Amino acid sequence: MDMKRLRFLILAVLALLLAALWGGSEGGPVTVTLNGQETPVTLTEDEHVWLTVDPATVTATGAIVVLHKEGIPAIGYGERCHIAQKGRQNSRRWTEVPWIDGFRGDWHLHLIVMGFSPDGIPNLEHRESNLPVDWEDIYGPLEPGEYLFVKEVVDPDDRSDDRYIGVEFTVN
Repeated sequence: MDMKRLRFLILAVLALLLAALWGGSEGGPVTVTLNGQETPVTLTEDEHVWLTVDPATVTATGAIVVLHKEGIPAIGYGERCHIAQKGRQNSRRWTEVPWIDGFRGDWHLHLIVMGFSPDGIPNLEHRESNLPVDWEDIYGPLEPGEYLFVKEVVDPDDRSDDRYIGVEFTVN
């Protein structure tokens, strides 16, 4: 093999490696172990539903997460949420932070439907819901590090379409 071909081959391999590393750091589903089960969680806009968190609101015991919807009439969600920590060996794998002693997994299971007013009238302009989250009773205060907030969302008309979405945040 001559020198030009070898150089081209090396540059092509480096470009592929950089593309794989660059493309693998954001978006798409990641694997989160929730309650012992591996669960795909989407980090970017998924069927017009996504989460954001303002870093200024993050503390060791909570944050304000915002649920966004665009182009759909309604989305349902409950009060249940999960906090996961990034794996040390694989940045695409996350594991739920262990519950503190004494937490029995009591959750409020009622469904909140975003996109409707309390009297059931459709409100298509309702595109964001602030979700103040206090995880101290479930997980205790979090140590500094990278975390993932996970929320299950549903189509209120088709409960078989349940899925998990998430947003990364950092505790300083």
